[in-house]
Amino acid sequence: MRRIVGKYGKAICVALLLTAGCDKASRPEPREEQPATNSIAHLKSLCDGRSSVVITDEITIVGFITANDLYGEFYKSLVLEDASGGITVAADLESVAEVCPFGYVATLYCQGLVLTDYGGKIQIGTESEGSGAGRIPEADFARYVSVRVPSEGEVHRARTITLGDISERLIDTRVRIDGVHFTQPDATWCDTDPETGRSITTERTIADEQGRTLVVRSPGTCSYAREPLPSGTGSLYGIIDYFNGKYTLRVTNHDVVFRNGQR
Repeated sequence: MRRIVGKYGKAICVALLLTAGCDKASRPEPREEQPATNSIAHLKSLCDGRSSVVITDEITIVGFITANDLYGEFYKSLVLEDASGGITVAADLESVAEVCPFGYVATLYCQGLVLTDYGGKIQIGTESEGSGAGRIPEADFARYVSVRVPSEGEVHRARTITLGDISERLIDTRVRIDGVHFTQPDATWCDTDPETGRSITTERTIADEQGRTLVVRSPGTCSYAREPLPSGTGSLYGIIDYFNGKYTLRVTNHDVVFRNGQR
């Protein structure tokens, strides 16, 4: 390689070094995992009674990734869960599932992020002019979230519940509900907009032997939106969601097991 000499050559070298430095500074390095300083339940309690709050303390939480956008189920978001509960993290990533795979362990560094009360459910992200938490930009994501493969013995297991167990403490946690059936067995997961032909977010209902019911909410972006609902009785895995006094179930990882062999 020919060396660049002279005053113009020096100027070019300095400019190249400054440019490289700026590029590196604009891309935060992934953080090393640190132990949790607080639980998710404690983190969410900081927003009690307030519409939003900026986290100024150094708070770190560690939990399993129990929902993402792998099947289009949780758009631009993931759910992080520890033994105390779960929380939705808003993330402006092209593919959340690639960065935050289902079942992996994530560490969330909360200082500088914002807790937001959206319809009675606490979320975390950035400041937002609209409703809900703002999404953490992709360029900043590594500053706030680090992800690793679970070590031996670290396994997340969904909580097995009944439709009578649903309460505030289960919001944003992954559950398993057995012995339920869809009350609209001949329908698809999502309806189709007659004008655009696109699948739209749709609510279906499941019921158990006692007659208790729960709404299953499926976004039109899910990959199985046009598939028929499973018939018969079976089990659903999903995240308990909440908005303005109404609980719903959002299926995760397309995890549906019914007696007719449909999954």
